[in-house]
Amino acid sequence: MKQMKLLLSFLLLLSVSFSFAQTGVVVTYYDNSTQGFNVSALGKLYFANDNLNIKLDGSASPTSIPVSIIRKVTFSNTLSTTTFGENDNHMVLFPNPSSDIIKISADTIENLEVSIYAMTGQLVQKGSYTVNQDIDISGISPGLYLVQANNLTFKFVKK
Repeated sequence: MKQMKLLLSFLLLLSVSFSFAQTGVVVTYYDNSTQGFNVSALGKLYFANDNLNIKLDGSASPTSIPVSIIRKVTFSNTLSTTTFGENDNHMVLFPNPSSDIIKISADTIENLEVSIYAMTGQLVQKGSYTVNQDIDISGISPGLYLVQANNLTFKFVKK
């Protein structure tokens, strides 16, 4: 229930971020490079075909970014900045995408509480694991998922 509330809070904050006339979006990649976008009120961010699509306004073609190369996405407006995905323990989910097994590595922690959510918000798998332990995902359907490990959320593609 707590994870569902966190996911709903994330989605609420995301929707609030887009209620302003212009929203700044910064995508940080796994190589620590960044790319900035200014999304108007008519623009949108959405997932399609294992990509994050960023449409700047109502008429622009979207910029498509594979979710497997994104470390975090930061949203900002004139009132505040909200960052999703602070990664103080240098946690990494791999391989991504995968069809049978994923692992999560980390620098400073040993135990992981992992929950996997479908994009609908439905909890599809939950468990306790150690760092670098195999997490069997063969039983879930192919698609895009949010994997939450110790309150850090990863985007994951199941092949």
